[in-house]
Amino acid sequence: MADSVIKHKAGLVVFPDAAEIDQEFLDGWVERRSGFIGNTDRRLKTTEEYTIDEDGNYVNRGGYKFTPEQFNTTPLRLVGLLYDAEAEDKAFVEYLNSVMASCLEEYMVMYPEVSVSIWYRTPSHAAIYSEGHSLGPHSDQAVERGDTSWGYGPADENDKPVNEFPTKTVVTGSIILRDTAEGGAMYFPHAEYKEKFPVGTAVFYPSSYIGSHSVEMITDGERISYLQFYCQGTPTDGQSKHNVDAWRNRGGQWVPPMHGSDGAPSSQISELTAPNK
Repeated sequence: MADSVIKHKAGLVVFPDAAEIDQEFLDGWVERRSGFIGNTDRRLKTTEEYTIDEDGNYVNRGGYKFTPEQFNTTPLRLVGLLYDAEAEDKAFVEYLNSVMASCLEEYMVMYPEVSVSIWYRTPSHAAIYSEGHSLGPHSDQAVERGDTSWGYGPADENDKPVNEFPTKTVVTGSIILRDTAEGGAMYFPHAEYKEKFPVGTAVFYPSSYIGSHSVEMITDGERISYLQFYCQGTPTDGQSKHNVDAWRNRGGQWVPPMHGSDGAPSSQISELTAPNK
């Protein structure tokens, strides 16, 4: 894989042909995982998962607010991919995780300073884009502060961000599982790079503002990506149980969390994977 890896500016690294994806199996996997609802596996962007405030905005379980336009254009999300999964589906997720782990190791060779900041990884999720979906410019580490606390240090109890967990993310990794779409190119402004990545490509980049990116509007077809965040710091407020898929030990091996998570998502996972405004 190393010979074909493409290193761009601003920490963006592309791994062509990193994974082999059986499109017929992918159809079944998406259908099976889309069949779970409630607190198991779910497509987060359903009206049942939101309330509507007095201004007509959609508010998800994590408290993130979206305008009607944002709600209609953001991709669907599949989370809790290991929860009550069939053997073949579990093997598929484990295969993708192994591909991601291999790419991450190469990424850390290119950027050795980041290795000390990779403590654990989050449970993976999939983003499903279809006609009319896009994702505006954002960084995966961004958290909005409350309206009244700017310039005054931490937000007070009445004006705290919904969730500060994304601030712990260091590196984001994704694999393109499907791309039959018209549109859907990713743009990284600080890397001065734009590409419509083919199926099987893995893409790694900083979760901070340096890795800010967007996904162009899909005008036809479908785009599916598989995402995982690599983080540092100690999860707080019970986040370890739901936001830690595995810890990376000194030897570079991924160790399951002691709480024995079964992959079931929570509102905190919803918060972490919610598209940024």
